[in-house]
This record gives sequence, structure tokens and C-alpha cells, in this order.
Amino acid sequence: MRDMLSGMHNWYACSHARPTYCNVCREALSGVTSHGLSCEVCKCKAHKRCAVRAQNNCKWTTLASIGKDIIEEEDGTISMPHQWMEGNVPVSAKCAVCDKTCGSVLRLQDLRCLWCRAMIHIGCKGHFPAKCSLGDCRLSLIPPPALNSMDSDGYWQASKNGCGSPLLVFVNSKSGDNQGVKFLRRFRQLLNPVQVFDLMNGGPYMGLRLFQNFTTFRILVCGGDGSIGWVLSHIDKMDLHKQCQIGVLPLGQEMICSSPRRGTTCDDDAILPAILEKLERASTKMLDR
Repeated sequence: MRDMLSGMHNWYACSHARPTYCNVCREALSGVTSHGLSCEVCKCKAHKRCAVRAQNNCKWTTLASIGKDIIEEEDGTISMPHQWMEGNVPVSAKCAVCDKTCGSVLRLQDLRCLWCRAMIHIGCKGHFPAKCSLGDCRLSLIPPPALNSMDSDGYWQASKNGCGSPLLVFVNSKSGDNQGVKFLRRFRQLLNPVQVFDLMNGGPYMGLRLFQNFTTFRILVCGGDGSIGWVLSHIDKMDLHKQCQIGVLPLGQEMICSSPRRGTTCDDDAILPAILEKLERASTKMLDR
């Protein structure tokens, strides 16, 4: 979590099916499959030799991480600007301003917002609203401006202002034959990275502590029976059961038979936004433990 708060990128080695360009030196990644490094949160691309020179400009997490770009309205309300990443936009991308094709397979070109996922030509930027809508996931998000203070024990406190029905995500990175790692990456790309926790790295406490001041919030547990029981036991210990609603996304062989997707994967970019939308519309049912 400390790396996410610092703006540092979290690199992993990967290959790409189409020409991809380094966000540091702007040159093409090498090889037929464009082998290089990708940030698991913001999808910044880099050669291995260039990664050490990359700016610490990963996806924002707190009010302080936005810095001088923050938008302050006349009534004192704080709004969030777009956070733009240059280049490597999808082949079929259309500019949100002029509706013409944007991006290029020949160079690093045009912009995509890490929050609302809008894509625009650099030349169209001046005609696009400065305030970010936060996109389709805004109801589930904790916007960075809502994280602006710490409690007496040094834990971040999330403000209720600007939050809809925030979603706390727990993923067991060891579940599902490496699917857990992929789910961690995808959820951090869609939401504020600090609201997505790896159960294998510290357990449920940190996430529940961050969300405990919300009157109501939602939890999604991605894992098997053990992961779900682990989270439920911490909810009982912290007496949060009246505040939270819990959903389960089964991962791992032991859960495949009970999964509505017969063993959910996230290789399709449309899968997780669809899951978040279903969670937002879901009704609550009481279950015996």
C-alpha cells in the first residue's frame, strides 16, 4: 500500500499482441510481441532499462497525490481533474470530443484518462471538460479527494463526501491458478488502488479499518471458502456487520461449481465492469452462517 501512496509504478513483465511504446523514451518495445514492462495499476509501459527513469505518476490515491491539478469550485467544493496517460490506446478507440479514431500503432499518441476511461486526441483536450466524471464505476469508487486525513493511529480515514456506495475489494492472490493476481490488477485499474487489498499481504484488517467510518459500504471477496470465512471473522471482531453488505466472486477449483460464471476469469476487459454494475444493482439477502 505504501508504494501506491507514493505514486510509484508496480511493474510486471508482459508481452503485447500489437505494437506498444515506452512511456519513458517513447520508442517501441522490442520483439514481435512487444515484450517489456507494464504497470499493474495504470498500464504505463516501459523498457526494462527505462523503468528506473519513469516518473512516479501512477494512479492517484489521495488528495495530496493530485497536487496542484486539483479543481476547487467557487463554493469551496473540491473536484478531481482527469489523470491522463499518453498513448497505447486501443485500436478501436474513438475520441470523446470529435468521435474520430485516435491513437496510433506507429508512435506514442493521444490520451486516455485513468479514471473515466475517456480517450481523446491531444489536440481536442482543450475542448473536453476539465472535471473528471469518474466514469461508470463512480458509485463504487473512493475518489482520491475523499482520502485527505489520518486518524490518531496513523491509518487513513475515508471521508463520506463524494462517495456513493463504496466497494471494498479483497482478493486472494493465491486463488484460481493465478487468476487472483489478474483480478488484483484489473480491480486496481478500475477503482482507487487503495480500496483493493490482497488477502495474502496483510489480511482483511487494513481494508476494514479504512472503511469503518462509512455508515454503509459493500465488500466483494474474490477467493475460496477460506478467504470468505477470514473476512467474515474480522467483520465480527470489528463489529461491522450492520454496516456492510458482502458479495462473493468465487475463485479456485473448489468454488467453480458454485460460480455463476463457472470459474470466473478476467481476461476480457468487459468482465469486471459488468460485475461491478451487477453488484451495484444487486438486492440484499440475509444468510445463516
